[in-house]
Amino acid sequence: MTQLEPFLGSLDTLISTAQGSKKEYVMPVLKNLGSVTIPLIREIIAPAAFRNEQQDITDIDDASGIRRVRAVANKFKYGERQRGLQILRYFGAGGSCPQNRTELPKGQTAGSVFDLNTIVFGDSTDVSNKVLPVKASALYTDAVSLLPYADCVGKTFHNRAAEDGTLFDAETKKNSSNLFERYFLKPGTLLVQTVTFNGRTAPVEAVKHFLLCVGLAGAYGGQTSIYGINVRNHIAGIYGAPLERDITSPYVLVDTLGERDNSNIATEKLANIFYERFPISVEPSETSGIVKSMMNKLENNDTDMRKQYVEGSKKISSYFDAWFEGIVG
Repeated sequence: MTQLEPFLGSLDTLISTAQGSKKEYVMPVLKNLGSVTIPLIREIIAPAAFRNEQQDITDIDDASGIRRVRAVANKFKYGERQRGLQILRYFGAGGSCPQNRTELPKGQTAGSVFDLNTIVFGDSTDVSNKVLPVKASALYTDAVSLLPYADCVGKTFHNRAAEDGTLFDAETKKNSSNLFERYFLKPGTLLVQTVTFNGRTAPVEAVKHFLLCVGLAGAYGGQTSIYGINVRNHIAGIYGAPLERDITSPYVLVDTLGERDNSNIATEKLANIFYERFPISVEPSETSGIVKSMMNKLENNDTDMRKQYVEGSKKISSYFDAWFEGIVG
């Protein structure tokens, strides 16, 4: 991944200083030209549900008027951020707070709760009636289905029966009305999504951590994640340029991918599209090798990998301490 370094930041240069009206202050390094994009094919391998308050799968009409499944960014980001916390805890390099509940105990500094996961996925916490916000460096798009909505969504009928197996409520002396349908994405459905790191603020370590969090498969969707792995992730390479391209939008990409492509063909097509538009590329096979190598090191408790995470966490902790000094501690 060394060829992508000109478009990324460094752990040693996370902060910059600026002169205020009275004194010099510390802030995150200023953004510069540089964009690294990771296109993904999300393959549904077991029923998955992406919905809001309604029971239907979330959807959207594309520019051609075709109704497609639309899984918003958090439907995938949540699970991958969770894995990132687990990785940091495993290496003793962060993850001190539960997901979505970052709290800073009195007397501790920002660097004690913010970590590499914070840089990748973003976070915030309240201190003394002030908010400490950290914007995510990994910018997720929607995940959009290659197939039209009607061709990849199924439904099942459910009821909430009493313990005796009937719908009769002994207390009210009435039959239960707890009858409902549940919608799901069918196995074999493919969705296209991209994740981009812009502005040369994210270090190389952040991109590698993200790749490890994506891995090869995972459980997604609030209702369906409890049933185990339901999505296989296909990474169609990594691409770098001074500026972002319009093809990082999945709504542009769906017009160039075949509705009936399988995961291998869709990944290959996606890689070819990005290869033609970006000056620097890491092809899918090389990317897959990087991910598999990192996963193997993780599972075998590789000493060097653990050392890299721990040493990196110290620099990241110092970065957040310096950034929020004067507000915390």
